[in-house]
Amino acid sequence: MATILIVDPDPATRSLLELLILRLGHRPIGQRELAEGEEPDLMLLEPVSRLGLRLAQRLRRRLPRLPVLCVSIEPPSRETRELGVIGHVMKPFRRSQLERALETALIPEPEVFQARYLA
Repeated sequence: MATILIVDPDPATRSLLELLILRLGHRPIGQRELAEGEEPDLMLLEPVSRLGLRLAQRLRRRLPRLPVLCVSIEPPSRETRELGVIGHVMKPFRRSQLERALETALIPEPEVFQARYLA
């Protein structure tokens, strides 16, 4: 089970993401839990939110190996590339697309390398 930080300005989208994450057996958290000291295993980010993007940049400095997966209405940008995101899921998305992206994002780094380059 992974702890997944959701950073999206839309309450309906956050609720949907929380539900999907719970169904996959993971634990969704928000900014409140992050402020209380929780450390996520993965961050889901809507980079259209300037506040969310700044939070991701600060979190990247504190947790440089934290995988960040964008779930966005816009294509990848310069900011997301500089942030070093591991993937991008365009909204609206199919549940299976998000599930696949989450599974890949949560694979430990050496296994991701093997899955991508040695398969």
